[in-house]
Amino acid sequence: MADPSAAPAKKAARVFDLDAMVAQARSGAQERSNVDWTNEIERTKEENELRISEMKLKADQAAKQMQKTTTTTNTTNDDNDDDDDDDFGPSISLATASAANNEDESSEDDDDTNNIPSESTGQDSERLDDDEQPFFPVTHEIDLKHGTKTVSCLTLDTNGERLISGGFDYELKMWDFPVMNKSLQYARAISPCESHQLRSIEYSPASDMLVIASGSCQGKVITRDGKNMYECVRGDMYLIDMQKTKGHVATLNRACWNPKDFNEFMTCSDDGTVRLWSLVRRTEHVTCIKTKSDQGKKTAATTCTYNTYHTHVSQNEYLITAGCDDGSIQIWDRRRPFVNVTFMGRRAHEAGNSITSLRWSYDGRSLASRSTDHTLKLWDIRKFKEPLSEYADLHNRFSMTDVTFSPDDRFLITGTSTRKKSDVNEKDPTNVGAIYFFNRNNLAQPEGQIQVSENASVIKTLWHSKLNQIMCTTSNGIVKVFYDPICSKQGALLFANREERQKKANDYFINMNIINPHALPMYRQERVRNLSVIRTKNRQDPVKSKRPDLPISGAGSGGRIGVHGGTLSSYIVKNIALQKPPAQKEDSRAILLSYQEKCEEEPFWVAPAYKLNQPKAIFQESTEDLQQKKNDDDDNMGPLWKKQKT
Repeated sequence: MADPSAAPAKKAARVFDLDAMVAQARSGAQERSNVDWTNEIERTKEENELRISEMKLKADQAAKQMQKTTTTTNTTNDDNDDDDDDDFGPSISLATASAANNEDESSEDDDDTNNIPSESTGQDSERLDDDEQPFFPVTHEIDLKHGTKTVSCLTLDTNGERLISGGFDYELKMWDFPVMNKSLQYARAISPCESHQLRSIEYSPASDMLVIASGSCQGKVITRDGKNMYECVRGDMYLIDMQKTKGHVATLNRACWNPKDFNEFMTCSDDGTVRLWSLVRRTEHVTCIKTKSDQGKKTAATTCTYNTYHTHVSQNEYLITAGCDDGSIQIWDRRRPFVNVTFMGRRAHEAGNSITSLRWSYDGRSLASRSTDHTLKLWDIRKFKEPLSEYADLHNRFSMTDVTFSPDDRFLITGTSTRKKSDVNEKDPTNVGAIYFFNRNNLAQPEGQIQVSENASVIKTLWHSKLNQIMCTTSNGIVKVFYDPICSKQGALLFANREERQKKANDYFINMNIINPHALPMYRQERVRNLSVIRTKNRQDPVKSKRPDLPISGAGSGGRIGVHGGTLSSYIVKNIALQKPPAQKEDSRAILLSYQEKCEEEPFWVAPAYKLNQPKAIFQESTEDLQQKKNDDDDNMGPLWKKQKT
């Protein structure tokens, strides 16, 4: 047995050989530096070449199929020009070889964010070949369910991570692409304008704020997460001069951000004004611009925009553009007073038809307009009397239908509305909600179209420059996202094939009741009952229902009088007011004098104290005798002629 008194053994300290450790690290670094990266580079090159060859092969097959389709369509049209079964416009789901080559070249460059086909080099660098067809990212599509009512607003942040949609159901819904999956559920839904329909939503240039134009007369700015930041001032509706009011007095139609000043935004309204606002100035607008008709009267401003993309044309960066409900386009220069219009297109569209959208091209030279007169026009402000090109068969019955330029500035896209079904247009292939693609140089013939819905109209369209994906909204509550797996990046590709995460046991929270048979009654939990049962029980409880005291019959108790009624008023009535007066009136003086003899015979309080030195009481004579004596004296002193005769 070990001796307990012996001291415990000490632990030996570990000894590290520093030189050996340094030598080992040096040898490992030398081995890593001596790795031959030539094989790795060659293998990567082979993989890239193999991928490029596969893409070229697919592009060649698509081009051949396009040529066959085009030849067959032309032959059929020559035989029968009135055939209604022909497709309207060429198919846009096919790509050409040159387009694919350009996509391969752009995919090898990590800095290139837009895989848009560029023009061919060589002798035909100035124009596209006759056999080449445009390529649009519409091979795949995803439907996002916003609701059941019309989706009138759509915007996407600069990085293409969060999509915002709003509609006639008063709700604004946020779709976060990085965290979405196949379930296609939105991340958050808010109602920023209570019971007002949302008409316009736009991200700020820094993607940290949202400006909202709703059916009310007050614009609103919220943060990226939906918190209120700024609300425009309401104007005075009783003032005639809109310049004197501090804000709008009618429904808003559009709101947009200044691309250079991140604190400034612009709104337009049915009150005939376009107002500039600043986040720094909260009491009133910064500038008020009046839109007037050819007769000098006010006309409602249905849309407005800044010259957003002004990097190439510096002289157009100060322009503010507005479209009115009389079909006119009015442009002001910020360096001049806003009293007079700088550029005016009085007959830009048919009179009586409002302009639903205005959009500047990326180079800042051309302006595209969309109107309810079912036309799409392209303008050059240097020649504002006539449009450069137009197309006149695009049905539009929504005041929010817009037009968008492609990221490479070569094409325009816009949506169409459906007409009311009838026997005449029941078999009309154009009576559908579709997206039309137009070449910017010539709008006479669309480059193609894609059908979105048979019964719903297409309202908002968006072609994001970084994602190279097309989004659109419909009148049946659907947000569609079109993309191409090869030329598109991120966006819908992040969640298109992402499986929904399987839920674990920790994801569920169960409110378990702890059963203790030996617990005291005060700790027992009552059984959850229906609300009506609880209310009935509380009504029967005199304390919880605060029931008034019932009348007492019989003897009183608890400080309450036990008489009829039980109240002070009833007591007074019963015991005082109802009592009968005595038969003869009592004389209080006579009652007191009746005790005089008794007090003299048996004094108890005052008389014994003054018995020895009490003076003799001298009482006044009777008051009746004094009054009689006074009257006699008055008679003797009066004049003789006033004495009564006896």
